Amino acid sequence: MYLLNRIKMRIEVDVVISNAYLNCIKNESKFKYGNVKDFLFHFIKCELLFRNSSSKDEIINSLESEYPIEEAEDELKDKILFELNYQEQKSVIEIYRNTVDDRIKLIFFETYHDKGYNTTRSIADHFNISVFTAHAMITEMKTDLRQLKHELNKHHYE
Repeated sequence: MYLLNRIKMRIEVDVVISNAYLNCIKNESKFKYGNVKDFLFHFIKCELLFRNSSSKDEIINSLESEYPIEEAEDELKDKILFELNYQEQKSVIEIYRNTVDDRIKLIFFETYHDKGYNTTRSIADHFNISVFTAHAMITEMKTDLRQLKHELNKHHYE
């Protein structure tokens, strides 16, 4: 159940165990007596975690969809909206990077975004400035990014 939850597959545990048992019988010569449990755990783990395994394809193809098509469509819509939002954020970041006029703001942005100094304290330590100044600069940068996003959306929908 842990592996199924980890990879977010809607498959019954019994189906996975049965499939592993059938493959265990097919590969009986590969393990010694007493090694069956280890073989089954390894097989289940590998087959579920690797994307293009034949057993995983068999399991998925043998199952009927247990949730309605509407739910699958909603899930797909959510994924598409998430991807669009992500792409929009990446676009705003790149536009900001290419259009910022102030060299200090650009250096600060690159330190924050590219180098990963993304907390007030880490920025303050990196630039040897006060925490209050670092907070003000982060707030100003985020405000600029939000404003740019708002302007882009406004122009997009006009």
